[in-house]
Amino acid sequence: MSSLLYIHGFNSSEMSHKATLLSNAAKALNQPDVVISPRLSWQPAQAIRQLEAIIEENKATGMTLIGSSLGGFYAAYLAEKYQLKTILVNPAVQAPELLQEHLGPQYNPYTQEEYELTQAHMTELKQLVVTNPTPELYWLMVQEGDEVLDYQAALDAFPKTARLTHEQKGDHSFTEFDRFTKEIFRFAEIITE
Repeated sequence: MSSLLYIHGFNSSEMSHKATLLSNAAKALNQPDVVISPRLSWQPAQAIRQLEAIIEENKATGMTLIGSSLGGFYAAYLAEKYQLKTILVNPAVQAPELLQEHLGPQYNPYTQEEYELTQAHMTELKQLVVTNPTPELYWLMVQEGDEVLDYQAALDAFPKTARLTHEQKGDHSFTEFDRFTKEIFRFAEIITE
């Protein structure tokens, strides 16, 4: 059975709002195990290793990625490496530049972790940049009201995608994301109706 790997963003966790919505939607469909939502390391290279291990374990039965913010940045790298269908939700396509502003002490309110973001972590991020995405792999979802990221950067980085949801207003969390849960499961071939 196909599964959906949810990749959370910066200083978030497996308990993020979108991850919870997707898990609850899967339970409502009597398919509680189709959404995989791991807690990722704050270190980029370590997070990618965690995700690669999950993909390797599950790809034979079918897997779709969905990444939000920094998770979208990670998802694009993994989509290209494994040629997996991928949904990008307000992705942080310029993560190596954006996270420069956050160097130093960090606190994750979801996990209570305290850690230090360093230049070495920016180097790890730079190694994950996708410069020539495969259009047919992606569903890009952006809202112009994103107060954290420039939605235009995502449109520029992914000028052609199999599917595009481009909405005015909204915010970084992607307002009313729950409208799309069934369509996401269809895109991931978890449901067919």
